[in-house]
Amino acid sequence: MVESSKRDLGLGFMATLALATSSPVQAKAALPSAASFELTFLKATDGDTASLCRFITQNWFEMDKIAVERGLMTEYRLLRSTGADPDWDVLVIVGYPNVDGYSGITKEFEAIRAAHTTVPVNGKTLRQLGTIVSTRRLVPG
Repeated sequence: MVESSKRDLGLGFMATLALATSSPVQAKAALPSAASFELTFLKATDGDTASLCRFITQNWFEMDKIAVERGLMTEYRLLRSTGADPDWDVLVIVGYPNVDGYSGITKEFEAIRAAHTTVPVNGKTLRQLGTIVSTRRLVPG
């Protein structure tokens, strides 16, 4: 069981990198290439993946949109697992124009976060909708 989960997670990484290079955000404008990607794997509480995705879209991606406009990020996207009983349900991928990822833009992004008003989904915030299972920073090979 553990071996299968690790294999699935590895396959998810490979598929993610392939998909990240064709992000819809990149297609809209000539954005800088990503020097790094941060992958955040989340598990929905009570299997409510739809609400978790809606929360991410209405909150994280509203802030990420501003970060892309300011050149702090190059792209962002959300992917859902289609596996049966996966270790994670949702994967958020963010591209950065620096090799340090989020740590390279922390100060600037925290100003964006401070100006954002959290939009609950069905009265719930991230803490009630899901948990971050794992994060990874990857750089193009």
